[in-house]
Amino acid sequence: MAALHPDDPRDEGALADLTSGGMWLAAGAVGLAALALPGSDREHLGWALVVAALSLGWGAASLVLWRTRRTMSIAVRAAVTVATAPVVVAALWATGGTTSFLQPLLALTVLFVAYFFPPRLAWPLAGLFTLSYATPLVYDPAAHESAYAARSLTFAAAIAGATAAMQLLKQRLLRAEAHQRGMAQRDPLTGLYNRRSFDAALEHSAGRAALVVFDFDSFKAINDEHGHPVGDAVLRAVSAACQQVVREDDCLARIGGDEFAVVAARGGGVAASRIVEALEQAIAGADLPAGIAGVQASFAWAVAPEDGAGGAELLERADQRLLYRKRLTKSAF
Repeated sequence: MAALHPDDPRDEGALADLTSGGMWLAAGAVGLAALALPGSDREHLGWALVVAALSLGWGAASLVLWRTRRTMSIAVRAAVTVATAPVVVAALWATGGTTSFLQPLLALTVLFVAYFFPPRLAWPLAGLFTLSYATPLVYDPAAHESAYAARSLTFAAAIAGATAAMQLLKQRLLRAEAHQRGMAQRDPLTGLYNRRSFDAALEHSAGRAALVVFDFDSFKAINDEHGHPVGDAVLRAVSAACQQVVREDDCLARIGGDEFAVVAARGGGVAASRIVEALEQAIAGADLPAGIAGVQASFAWAVAPEDGAGGAELLERADQRLLYRKRLTKSAF
């Protein structure tokens, strides 16, 4: 068992446990109720009751996992799902085979599989439970007289269609969620991380991290002389250039108008110096709009825990150093 798995967008562990629990509890309860109705096949009543108990037990266990916020990885969940196939086969056999009142419930299992598993697992699992539906053809002499082979074929076609539809809908849902996450985490102008993402990265890494802050000298003059569309194009150009030289696991963010920052987790003073050097070279080589000869940036940095333990303290120290450097630059002219 493990905690939730946020890195896999298909891994909805808690929701899968809740759905599985409700599905298996409902199957067990419906099965017991159906056994009590007139006309139900009770030839293997003892085995039917055992299967119902297993269904109720696994449903209760799934709800416990959901309540305790513990869950399985997708691979483990797939293995457990495979292990339930014999229970499904036994349930069909114990309740009449070709006449089993549990047959429609297999559709719920396949829909669960189609939603909670990626295609590489969903299709084989859907095929497994389609074969489980067809097992009465092996042991029930009445299967051939009741056109059960034809029913199995149409069941397989229906399950294939339902699986394809569910997979398509899940893909659209994942794309929409990814788009919404991107809008919440990214700056719309530059595509870099936004202030919210920066604050989260800084707090998460403040125990040991290097923070580099920088802005552009006389950027207001570019907007005043060339207009804001050109100024925006400059920001996009330097952002794209800077993005090429930071590590993938570092957070490069736009935190203000022309204010940027890099959070390098587990970085120190040497790392900060290297980041500044790489950013200076990237900005100098940025593909700027026509008419813009170049832009200059001012840099400062702070390192945790030497310069501060918390994110706010670290940012304040870096901002103070940046302001001091800009004042020195102005006084030099």
